[in-house]
Amino acid sequence: MREKEYILTDGYGRTVIKSYHSLLPACKRPYRAHHHTECELSVFLRGKGTYAMENKSYPFAAGDVFLFGTGETHSITEICEDMEVLNLHFEPRILWEHSDTAELLGLFSSRSERFENRFRDESGTLREMILSLEKEIAQKESCALITAKYRLFSILATLIRRFDCVRTDISPAAPSAQAKNLRRAIDYIGENLTEPLTLSAIADVAYMSPSYFSAVFKKYNGISPWEYITIKRVEMAVDMLKTTDLTKLEIAERCGFSGASNFYKMFLRITGKRPSDFSGRK
Repeated sequence: MREKEYILTDGYGRTVIKSYHSLLPACKRPYRAHHHTECELSVFLRGKGTYAMENKSYPFAAGDVFLFGTGETHSITEICEDMEVLNLHFEPRILWEHSDTAELLGLFSSRSERFENRFRDESGTLREMILSLEKEIAQKESCALITAKYRLFSILATLIRRFDCVRTDISPAAPSAQAKNLRRAIDYIGENLTEPLTLSAIADVAYMSPSYFSAVFKKYNGISPWEYITIKRVEMAVDMLKTTDLTKLEIAERCGFSGASNFYKMFLRITGKRPSDFSGRK
């Protein structure tokens, strides 16, 4: 069950960072692989169990911190004690859009052999930093966006320094012109998500060839342009399933899917669930 959800947006109404608590009782759960366009930073506040990925699983306990990139599927498969986890989601663009923070992308694009998605936080320092970030998102006081970004960057920098998990021989920094073109392309996708989209048209917005754009997009966002588009369309469909009385076919059409079969297939692959698993749907 999701509780205490907070969202911090920029001046254009776009989500920058969002947080929410998940509360679940002790149970065993099927592996429902899911991933999203955002990176995920989590801290377990209570409980213990197992966090599974495609090729690896981690036992977790209260205090553990987890970090997942956009292309990394993950699922909690076992909860041994009643669990509460605080999740924070943020788009990779807030790291690469400015050259002075692009170094933090190393946590996703240039990991060393010592990297693990789980970070043991015996001192509780990371937990307090993450809770402080959530408070900033929730209260939305003056300069909230600036302060929230600063707190997030501090957390990521602490992970790099304390756990020595990023290669130093690879520079993830993106040239400013390239970052600006990527932002333009992502904004174009968001504005035309329900319309037919072509790789050529998106690449033109970024002033790149389709093949070069695809490579640059995946390098800095962790997933391909089409994967990004599909996830965003599925997220739109989830919201409509919860909040409207439209049929699933109507929702599929309004969210830019070519047909019901493709909609069901992509929905299950992205969320690990079926459209009928969500409330307020037909």
